[in-house]
Amino acid sequence: MKIEMQPMSEEEFDQFMAFLIPDYAKDLSENYMIPEDAAMEESRALMAKLFLNKQNTEGQSVCHVVSMEEDKVVGSLWYNIEPSTNKAYIYHILIGEEYRKQGMATAVLQKLEEDMRNRGVTSMGLNVFGTNPHAYELYEKMGYRVQSTSMGKRI
Repeated sequence: MKIEMQPMSEEEFDQFMAFLIPDYAKDLSENYMIPEDAAMEESRALMAKLFLNKQNTEGQSVCHVVSMEEDKVVGSLWYNIEPSTNKAYIYHILIGEEYRKQGMATAVLQKLEEDMRNRGVTSMGLNVFGTNPHAYELYEKMGYRVQSTSMGKRI
């Protein structure tokens, strides 16, 4: 399976944000047990802070995941590289519903690791919400290990 990462246009970036902001707010609300409206505000504020210059924000990489066999966008990837620690951080991987369970996410991680290694990056990190067990299984299979655990309880 051959994939490539391709940059997003401003319009595509805006569409990505229109999806990502409420999606992240839902995760915040479910996993940190905060009201939906507060989660939505927190999500909007974080994206505004992290993407001061939209898809051209220095330090942030947002791209399409393209299947070269199908010549089609199959997902998206957002990551950054922290120069002071020489570490890449994966914020978001999304594979379209019809392309899941076909090894696409594994291919994305392998390609990203290869690209980062070639750029001299020495480690990669990410966060997995507790409501996403499939992602947890994927990352564990790819060699990622738990570095901390956050727990909560509704009362």
